[in-house]
Amino acid sequence: MEDIQTDETECTTTSSFGDHGVDDGSELVHQTYYRLVDGGRAEFEPTASFYDALESAFLWAYLGSVEEGDVPEHVQLAVDDALELTREEFAGHPDADLRTTVLPAFYERVAGFHCRYRD
Repeated sequence: MEDIQTDETECTTTSSFGDHGVDDGSELVHQTYYRLVDGGRAEFEPTASFYDALESAFLWAYLGSVEEGDVPEHVQLAVDDALELTREEFAGHPDADLRTTVLPAFYERVAGFHCRYRD
């Protein structure tokens, strides 16, 4: 799977979810972080259970930010692809900072894939 770059003239990581009513993607990052912390995951762990928790936290943050009752297929696909690349990048970095490194990298990928898949 290739990493994805966004075309800033059409879709940015900040505005990627604007078509769902989320004007600032950084709010999704913050909400995801606090959902992880509330679930007892304040530190990054390169484990399957951590990535399951990350997926769940992001999807609940998304659902809490939109008026939709479920997660559209293209959003789920963007999350799945972003998780795969994030797993690969951080597999050998158990000391990566969750808040300043892992979550921003994950969200940048989610937003990038979402820009690609939403059309």
